[in-house]
Amino acid sequence: MNVKEYISSGIVEGYVLGIATPDERKEFEAMCLTYPEIVEARTAFELALEHQMISDSKVPPVTLKHQVEERLASLSLLESTNEPAVERAPVLSLNTWKWVAAASFILLAGSAYWAYSINNKYQQLLNRNIELAAQLQRSSARLHEMQNDASMLESPTVKMAALHSMPVAPEASAKIFWDTTSKDVYLMIHNLPEPANDKQYQLWALINNQPVDLGVFELRQKSLMVKMKNAQDAEAFAITLEPKGGSPTPTGGMYLMGKL
Repeated sequence: MNVKEYISSGIVEGYVLGIATPDERKEFEAMCLTYPEIVEARTAFELALEHQMISDSKVPPVTLKHQVEERLASLSLLESTNEPAVERAPVLSLNTWKWVAAASFILLAGSAYWAYSINNKYQQLLNRNIELAAQLQRSSARLHEMQNDASMLESPTVKMAALHSMPVAPEASAKIFWDTTSKDVYLMIHNLPEPANDKQYQLWALINNQPVDLGVFELRQKSLMVKMKNAQDAEAFAITLEPKGGSPTPTGGMYLMGKL
């Protein structure tokens, strides 16, 4: 049993807030008897809730007391006007119950506000945990993708071609990784100028000195390497700037080129 993972799972908060299932509560209480760390975590959360309740509590406005007193006075006056004198004795008892009712109403309102505040804080905590879990999942997926890329680069069947810049973009650079067995082509972009909105970069494979389309790509990719179309017997690769969506044959200026 990993006690830290159990505590961070949210069971402590669920138990204290009363939203844990009966089985979860039974298990939690048994765990408290075995692990003092869980008891400390429960106590810490209970104290945090208490402090939060105190800091978030709001004092009822002074006008509320005056409004209640005026309302009760008007009711007492109405009753004293409508009832015979012999019935005045029970009026004091009735007024007492009205004060109790008013106090109960104020207590109920305060309790409702406290419950709403605690539920709001718990919902924020729950949303934060969900967000962190999503971030962890994205990071894990990204790490797995990078591990796959690294494994692919280490394969003896993969050849690399460094694409060198042309005069139109002297700072541009990129690399091509071509798997001679699967014929998969991966593009790693290092530096290319931002194209106009109606333009897009396109990768070509040179086979028997003829350009073969390997697809268009965006500069801002989520992956370090971009998988392009397969190439059967490439001798070299080149990148040109074409109209948005690509061209069947190169029509724009050449930005990069390199041989295997």
